[in-house]
Amino acid sequence: MLTLMSEALTLHFSQMLAPATPARHLEADDMPWATELLIAALTEHPVMRYICQGPAEAEQKRWLLQGLLRFGMRYGTVYANAGRTALAIWLPPGRVAITPARLLRAGLLPAAPWRLGLAGFKRLRRLLRASSWLRRQSLSTPHHHLLALVVHPDAQGLGVGRRLLLATLAVRRTAQAPSYLSTQVPAHLPFYQRLGFQVVGHCSVGEGPTALIDWGMLRTPRA
Repeated sequence: MLTLMSEALTLHFSQMLAPATPARHLEADDMPWATELLIAALTEHPVMRYICQGPAEAEQKRWLLQGLLRFGMRYGTVYANAGRTALAIWLPPGRVAITPARLLRAGLLPAAPWRLGLAGFKRLRRLLRASSWLRRQSLSTPHHHLLALVVHPDAQGLGVGRRLLLATLAVRRTAQAPSYLSTQVPAHLPFYQRLGFQVVGHCSVGEGPTALIDWGMLRTPRA
């Protein structure tokens, strides 16, 4: 009897002290807080500044980021850490292409020209075409695509993004397919390189002060 009580207490305290699950799948009910996290983290991201310009840019950014979440949930998996301070959006092999048909089913088309303005829609289309070209030039075999890794500004520098990315990479390692991502922030390159990604190419998008350099990075299953 005492042994059973002792084992029960040990199990209880071990469950209390066990670390939280590093990643969980998001569901439709998570959309509101996940959208706010994306807005807090990405409002000043170079891609957002490039696509969304003018007096309606705040509304455009919210709409576009909501569409990103819907796309990720429909065609891939969106992960969050336990503290709701980091998100990772992954597309699986066979679903990495961002096609007009998929944008339509995710609700981004046909509304984009109206919600972003014609000029903003053209910039979005230019970015998607350039990123798709870079990905196809970088590899031709089936692969996972990290569409976004996002950390709330208040949690940056605490390692939450790194832990979430490593947890989701571990899930993908069993599939024995490489993982691809692109970033438009050169300062992020060393972060991904420390986790096994290597630069495989880059391309320019747009012109002027908001022009982007899109960097493609690849991680092999054994990295």
